[in-house]
Amino acid sequence: MEILKLFFSFSGRINRGRFWAVIAFWMVVRIGVPYLLYSFAMLPGQSLDIQDADASPEIFEAGKVYAVLSVVSLFSTVSAAVRRLHDFDASGLWAILLFIPGVEFIAYLVIGLIGSQRGTNRYGVNPLGENNVYYPGNDEMRVKELKDLATLFEKGLLSEAEYEKAKQSILK
Repeated sequence: MEILKLFFSFSGRINRGRFWAVIAFWMVVRIGVPYLLYSFAMLPGQSLDIQDADASPEIFEAGKVYAVLSVVSLFSTVSAAVRRLHDFDASGLWAILLFIPGVEFIAYLVIGLIGSQRGTNRYGVNPLGENNVYYPGNDEMRVKELKDLATLFEKGLLSEAEYEKAKQSILK
């Protein structure tokens, strides 16, 4: 069930790693399947020309399989993009950019490279888990933030006043 949600759900959020895993999976499938169909379904030396009278029915069946895979992969990659947009609190409607020729490559890169919004947003909990979120009572995150703050202070990147102010806001 988790796999179906990863590939075909439009609700919730996914992180960058899972987004790129979905994209990579469909790239491998869309490149590998035609190669396998051509290698195993057709006899060596057979023509791919649609006008060729010798073209076998296997070629047309392979085309149908590839067309179905193309539609499924399109649906899946758009659903992953929508959830990725949700992860940084953007509307899923921005996925429309994936259908504009010349813009889709840049859109995939932007969607896949922007970091997750920390904490919970209107689309759900951060997919990286509770430990990536500060909420009252999350002592692990509070300790991590205090250690990071102390490191910045020790390196001289924060003044004492900035350090004390940031420390007090974490300890509230």
